[in-house]
Amino acid sequence: MSGAIQLDGKLILFDANDCHLAPGTEAVIVNEKGNIVVARLEPTAEWERLARTRTGLVWTVNPLGERVLFAVKVLGRYIRTEDMGQAVDLTPQKPDFFEDAKPLSATEVAGELGKAFAVCNRIYHQPDRANTDNCERSLRSAAHGIMQMWNDVQQIKRERTRQLGR
Repeated sequence: MSGAIQLDGKLILFDANDCHLAPGTEAVIVNEKGNIVVARLEPTAEWERLARTRTGLVWTVNPLGERVLFAVKVLGRYIRTEDMGQAVDLTPQKPDFFEDAKPLSATEVAGELGKAFAVCNRIYHQPDRANTDNCERSLRSAAHGIMQMWNDVQQIKRERTRQLGR
């Protein structure tokens, strides 16, 4: 389980890591009115392409009263509360810290951020051509650069506070 939302006093659980869902699967979605609901994804020939962008199709009624398929944002696979024991992963997770990584130069940080931009371009404009392993490596490197910059900014803030405190 990676997400929970309370709707009308009922706890809705979902796995946000599992969003590449086949037709017929119950999913937690953002519907056409912007509400978060549970719905069954409808079959389509393009479901795999849609799933890569966290999108699915559900039936809805348009303003003319016609029943139509509507593309919705998929938050994740719906987890029934009776299935909760199976959904909770009790294995300890390895922390994802960057302390053990070597410091990057300003040029290297900029290069990693450039790779993150390339990933953004690929996954949003050419998702069918995205190599997810390469995307993950690039985003992890960019995250390391961002965390290094964050730590540097925090160090500058502490130093300024120390200097002003005298």
